[in-house]
Amino acid sequence: MLPKRQRLVSAEVREVLTRGRSRRGTYVSIKRIPTNEPLRVSVVVAKAVAKKAVDRNRLRRACYRALSPLSGTGRAVVFVIKVPPGALTPTFRTELGQLFAGAVH
Repeated sequence: MLPKRQRLVSAEVREVLTRGRSRRGTYVSIKRIPTNEPLRVSVVVAKAVAKKAVDRNRLRRACYRALSPLSGTGRAVVFVIKVPPGALTPTFRTELGQLFAGAVH
């Protein structure tokens, strides 16, 4: 799990959703706003992706583990759009690394 100072609060999430630019991968989609402050992120998993809260939380935690080594600036919201087969964190780490490489400055 990311430290609280690296996660977005609900008002910031709404701002990113309305003003952010999107990038989409196979398993995740990100919306971001470039800023000069350190990277802050939130992960969203819809009920359509995983019905049970336990499964949604597992996906969310795997995404946060994958995000922890990433650095950069800006605000981003990560949406899990599909459950990957096999190990979650390495799959998310690979895809998020590719998406953030072009998105985070």
